[in-house]
Formats: sequence, C-alpha cells, structure tokens
Amino acid sequence: MPATTASARPVAVLRCIVAALVVTVLLAGLVVLVFWLVVRPKPIEYSVARAAVRHLNLTAPPGGGGGATLNASFYLTLAADNPNRRVSMRYSSVVVYVHYGAGEVAPQLAVADVPDFRQPSRNETLIQVRAVARSAPVADWVARELEHDRSDGEVGVEVRVTAVVHFLVGGVKSRHYNMRAVCSPVVIGLSPSSAKSFRGVPCDVAIS
Repeated sequence: MPATTASARPVAVLRCIVAALVVTVLLAGLVVLVFWLVVRPKPIEYSVARAAVRHLNLTAPPGGGGGATLNASFYLTLAADNPNRRVSMRYSSVVVYVHYGAGEVAPQLAVADVPDFRQPSRNETLIQVRAVARSAPVADWVARELEHDRSDGEVGVEVRVTAVVHFLVGGVKSRHYNMRAVCSPVVIGLSPSSAKSFRGVPCDVAIS
C-alpha cells in the first residue's frame, strides 16, 4: 500500500500541472475574447499618400556585361489611419520596402527603417520615409525594364510595410501582433513636378 501511494503522488502532481496549464490557456483566451468584444476594434487603414523618386540612375559594369547597379531615393508619405475610438497603438520594428513590379517574387529595390511611434485613437499619422538604393545590384531584366520606365517618364513599384503592433486600451497592452501592408501599384512620375499630381494608393493590411 505505501508503494502504491508513493507512485500515485507524481501522477497527481502531473495532473495538477496539466490542469493549471489548461486553466491558464482558457483564461488567456477569455481575456482576449472579452477584449475584442468590448473594444470591437476597426481595421487599420494604410495608404501611400505621396511618392516621388530622385536620382534614379543605373550603372552598367565595365565591358557591358551583366550585373547593373541601381542608385535611387524613394520619398514616400504613408498615411496610417486608426479609426478606433478606444484603441491606441504602439508600433515598433517598422520597415518599409520598395519592390519593382508586384507579387511575392518582385525584386527589392530599396528599404528604410522607421522609428518606433505611438498612434492615438481616431488619428491619422503621416509617416515620412526615404528608402534609398545605394549601388543595389539588379537583374538584367530589371535593368532593361527600368531603362524603359525612364524613357516613359514613370516607374511602377510595390510598397510593403512590416511592423510589430501592440494595441492599448487604457493602461492595458495587448500581446504583440505582426502587421503587413502591401500597396500596389504605386506609379511614380520621374519629372520633378509629377509629385503634385500623384494619386494616393490604398494598401491591403493584414494583422496576425
């Protein structure tokens, strides 16, 4: 009998641990559910409000072989709209990418880091970005297409934004979420006056 009692103790302890973990997970899920039901946050909206490109230059390697490089500065104004009445947000690890063309396989041209920021409720925040390509290697087909774009006077790109987001309600901060916004097509005129006629481009936003 004592041996049976001794062997039963670890099983009982294990059951208590499992039960505690299950209760913790259920409570965490309940807190998240109550948070969303009470706050009912509306989707975040992103758009490219303004865009310009300066100093776009392609350099061919000596001898005319493959392996051109790109230098350019993409000036972007992103509009982040928080329509929620009770929810503010804290952004960190914000990165903006400029890709040529569209789609997952579109080659990257330039990238920029954005400082962390906090966005109040019912607020539209304008984010000024300068994404720079410095001697960035580009494939031969990209170099050819960019040369055609220069002749046409405009270039089409896809702007992507990634960030870590926390939702804040009063003094309560949610867990971190990953945000990804894709804005396409962003057609940028190459003449100095084209920025005035730029039409805003809405973005598709996903949070996970």
